[in-house]
Amino acid sequence: KTWLFNNRKKKERKDMIKYERKWIPRMVIYQWNQEEVLKRIKDKSRAKPGGPGMFKHYQAAVKRVMAELSDDKLEKAKETAEEWSNNFPPPKIQAQVTCKKGPAYMEHFSKEMWRQCRMRVFVMSAWKNEQGEVLFRM
Repeated sequence: KTWLFNNRKKKERKDMIKYERKWIPRMVIYQWNQEEVLKRIKDKSRAKPGGPGMFKHYQAAVKRVMAELSDDKLEKAKETAEEWSNNFPPPKIQAQVTCKKGPAYMEHFSKEMWRQCRMRVFVMSAWKNEQGEVLFRM
């Protein structure tokens, strides 16, 4: 307990999860042409979509798809990215994000409530998937 160790500034904790997403035109184009991008990756690398080998070829595939688009489409993607960042994406994309990241968000929230407040949280959630079916989880 010397004075050298007591005067240090405490480092502020950052959230491990970002609850908001800043959309960029590349992400919008990927959402619009997802099947085509995955098909190109599979044809070129024989990698399974979602597998670790796929990510080596992802950027190149999206870049090739973007190169084939007209200037009007690129401008529309830029406007759409800004709109989705400021407001929210369409329900289909919301459903994809919910299925993918929803459970992690809930787990992070309940752990933070326990860590900061010593409070147990019970979360019951319901959402629509891409087909419009209502799913729930506890």
